[in-house]
Amino acid sequence: MRIMARRPSAKSAAGSIGAATRVLVLYGAEPMLMRQHLEQLTAALEKAHGETESFSFDGRTRAVADVLDELRSFSLMQCYKIVIVDDADQFVSAHRAALERYAQSPVDHATLVLRSGKWRRGNLDKLIVKVGAIVSCDTPTPAGAQTWLVGRSKSQHQHTLSQNAAALLVRRIGPDLGRLDSELAKLVLLAGPGERIDARLIERIVGRDSDEQAYEIQEALLESLAGRAGSAPGSRGAIEKIHELVHVSRQADVLIAYFVADLVRKLHVAAHLRRQGVTDAAIAREVGIFGGRRASFFEALRGLDVRVIGDLFDAIVDADARSKSGLGDPVRNVERFCVTLASGAGRS
Repeated sequence: MRIMARRPSAKSAAGSIGAATRVLVLYGAEPMLMRQHLEQLTAALEKAHGETESFSFDGRTRAVADVLDELRSFSLMQCYKIVIVDDADQFVSAHRAALERYAQSPVDHATLVLRSGKWRRGNLDKLIVKVGAIVSCDTPTPAGAQTWLVGRSKSQHQHTLSQNAAALLVRRIGPDLGRLDSELAKLVLLAGPGERIDARLIERIVGRDSDEQAYEIQEALLESLAGRAGSAPGSRGAIEKIHELVHVSRQADVLIAYFVADLVRKLHVAAHLRRQGVTDAAIAREVGIFGGRRASFFEALRGLDVRVIGDLFDAIVDADARSKSGLGDPVRNVERFCVTLASGAGRS
């Protein structure tokens, strides 16, 4: 299901995102908002032009000629092109005159997306607004995060999230939209199809440190995959962590399965992006890997074959389906999968 972001307010955007957008600037500290706006753009372009094809460039190292050549050339697949430049603040500072010339006469078969943590205003802004939009993606206030959660629950999951529940979730997690989105996905899983998510479910499931506790299973798996010194050999560390979370921290077994599947999904997406030449920084933003997990994530990714990761993702989905159908113990099913994953099957 494609995510449709709400149209940015006048305070956060200049111009609007749609099929006519030829240059889009996304800047700020919130990757989740950047992802939603990019998905909004992609949905509008696909509705108008059919299939799209994306190309990513590192703004710190790539020449402006490479980016402009990609924009101006036609896709071999005859698709509409979305050309993304990450770390665009340095790129724009170095090539502002060339970008101003391009914004005055952009091609009609491609859109340029500039993503950056910050944006320095200048004459280029006026030219971009005529053919696209400049959108702020800053971390929202708690009230803004609460509003986002209620809308996200309905549009993405077809669930009703009460205002009280949204407020409690923001108090427990903070206004980081990536973490809130992950926690919302778990709550939807536990609530069941179409069920209302209320504050009582959040009180029962979402502890103030439950997100960090549950993510420990991902770290244990990454350490096993990466062969980090000091980690338990093979799958033992991951299995020990599963038992700790289930029997000591009292985490629901369905949540353990969710976090294992989430890690495999991220590895699968990252492997495909790396094959396309996307930078590690851009991949980390796309899959939501930050802080200390980033090093172990890419260390594990380096030794995994993309096709086998796809098979492993199918396997964990199957293990989850078996558990929900009463075929085997849920914890035992996840343990078996961890043995398969950490065994190094399919490593290059």
